[in-house]
Amino acid sequence: MSWLGRITPGARYRTGLLWTGLLLWLWSAYRFAGYLYENNQPVAFQIDSVEIKRLDSLERIYDSIQKPRIYPFNPDYISDYRAYVLGIDAAALKRIRAFRSRGGRFKSKRHFKEISGISDSLYEKLKPYIKITYRNFETNKPSAPNYASSKPPIRKKDINTATAEDLKKVYGIGEVLSKRIVRYRKKIGGFTIKEQLKDIYALSPEAYEALWQHFEIKNPAPVKFTINLNKADMQELQKNPYIDFDLAEKIVEHRSLKGKFKSLEDLKQIEGFPRDKYERIVLYLRLN
Repeated sequence: MSWLGRITPGARYRTGLLWTGLLLWLWSAYRFAGYLYENNQPVAFQIDSVEIKRLDSLERIYDSIQKPRIYPFNPDYISDYRAYVLGIDAAALKRIRAFRSRGGRFKSKRHFKEISGISDSLYEKLKPYIKITYRNFETNKPSAPNYASSKPPIRKKDINTATAEDLKKVYGIGEVLSKRIVRYRKKIGGFTIKEQLKDIYALSPEAYEALWQHFEIKNPAPVKFTINLNKADMQELQKNPYIDFDLAEKIVEHRSLKGKFKSLEDLKQIEGFPRDKYERIVLYLRLN
């Protein structure tokens, strides 16, 4: 009897099932592999391509937002932040400041390059945006550049008698700001010190500095009232336009703990005292 005859019917049945299952598994694996090859690879590639394009688009948008744009600028009034945005390094900015501190005004684009010492490549990049407004303040007409003198002759006017039209001639001060300055001057009865101009809403630091190149306080306006710093209560202290409830409370508390103020400078010892407004605050204070 052959070995096949010795296998029981139950064993032959189980063996048949095993081979059938193995063949089915192999067939399924083959079909699945074909499916992956024909379908999955192209789909995955398409998805990756779409995502890459989308990421590239987002990166371009992000770069356009993050990268500061270059706007026209006047080098006579360039601020530290604007210099940083334009790519002007600290050494060049220092030379610009030194030139302006001597009363210098830039006469041309080339003049700006010579004074600042910026590179040729940066100059070519900034050249289209450099705006020189070198004007004779008295006539408001363009003046011919005079390289022999870095300080043009300017006769300063009294800001307490200047009209809105006079103020408009200053770079950075337009129709709105000029009228705002005149209204505020009338409200306080005239300017006593320069720092009072810092209370003008929307007056930029550059425009503030430009004002004093053309104006001065020839006849300071008298202060209408003063408050006794060592005797005034909180309510009276708040009559000072620069002292609010919190500061008045701190002044009274400091006085009760440490005694009378010996000088107006002692106010700076108060924690949180607005030092940037000191000159304006003490206009309305006295010690006795």
